[in-house]
Formats: sequence, C-alpha cells, structure tokens
Amino acid sequence: MVGQTRPGSGLQAEGLNAGRKERIVESAMLVGLILALVGLVDGFVMALKRHVTPCPNGTFFPKGTTNFNCYVHPNAGPGIAIAVFSGLLGILVVLSGISASASLRNTSTARGVQANRNRI
Repeated sequence: MVGQTRPGSGLQAEGLNAGRKERIVESAMLVGLILALVGLVDGFVMALKRHVTPCPNGTFFPKGTTNFNCYVHPNAGPGIAIAVFSGLLGILVVLSGISASASLRNTSTARGVQANRNRI
C-alpha cells in the first residue's frame, strides 16, 4: 500500500542510527581521555620519584641542616616526556571526538533536509 514503510526505515531510523553512532564516538572519546589522563599522572609520578644518592665532595649544606641526604631523579626526562605526550594525546582525542560527533550530527541533519526537499 501507498504510505506504508517497512519498520526501521525513513528519517526516524536514520536519526536513531546517527544518535547511536554519536554515543559510540563519545564513549570512545571518554575512554581515550581517561587513558591519556592515566598516562599524564604516570609520567608526573615517574618524573617526581627520587632516590637517595651519595653526595659529591664539596656539597654545600646551609646552616641548621638536619638532613644531609642528596637526591637524584633518574626518570625525570622520560617522565616529563610521557606526561607531555599524554597531554597532547588527550587534546588530540578530544578534538577528534568533537569533530566526529559534529560530522555525524551534520550528516544526519543534511539527510533530513534532503529528504524534506524531496517530499516537496
């Protein structure tokens, strides 16, 4: 019959499908952002971890010092690099997720407008 459509077709189904895809993109963006934040924290922990080392001869200690230990940060360089890389990766994940969501939103809107034009 004229006017009948099969279930799951038409503008409503396309809108639901676009919404589902958008939720998938947003979920993937959230997972990527969480992993980037974990890398950022891990990098800072690596950079700030210190070890006691023997002090070199001639080390100056101010008057009233009670702790005569010397410290080194052996993983400061790689830790800072991991933190910076994770921060940049987090920015990339957010921008990519926003772009993909906007693209899905615009595609479903453009299809709806085109379908409405075809009806007229």
